[in-house]
Amino acid sequence: MSPPSSGPQLPFPNLFAASAISACTAEALTLPLDTAKVRLQLQGGGAGKYKGLLGTCMTIAREEGPSALWKGLEPGLHRQVMYGGLRIGLYEPVKQFFVGQDHVGDVPLHLKIASGLATGAIAITVASPTDLVKVRMQSEGKKSPGQAKKYPNAFKAYGIIRRE
Repeated sequence: MSPPSSGPQLPFPNLFAASAISACTAEALTLPLDTAKVRLQLQGGGAGKYKGLLGTCMTIAREEGPSALWKGLEPGLHRQVMYGGLRIGLYEPVKQFFVGQDHVGDVPLHLKIASGLATGAIAITVASPTDLVKVRMQSEGKKSPGQAKKYPNAFKAYGIIRRE
């Protein structure tokens, strides 16, 4: 393991963008498993049409089409941009705030922990509504012919949920 870089820090916009892109990539790759998890949770214990994580993925793809595994991608990406971007992007500025501009040398562990806790709390507070929209969109199963989706897209879902 190499020592941490002592070179210049990335500017906040670059750090925010890099962490947001990384988080969005992970979201897009893992969303089918998350969608299956949500369906299994809503089904509850006992017998049901969903059997196991991979079986649930296959059932969703067969009954609703493969694209249904990515229901909730839009709010999921919103969440990852905000949560991932803020959590990582704000860490250095918050740490610098805690130690002060004149600090030289290693930052004490307790201030690193405080910085991580603070940025995580800020990020999850801002991103929490997107999680609700994502789960609501993922939970919508196959609709009868002619029946409209309750949440046609993430932006409309935010408004619908706010009015409920």
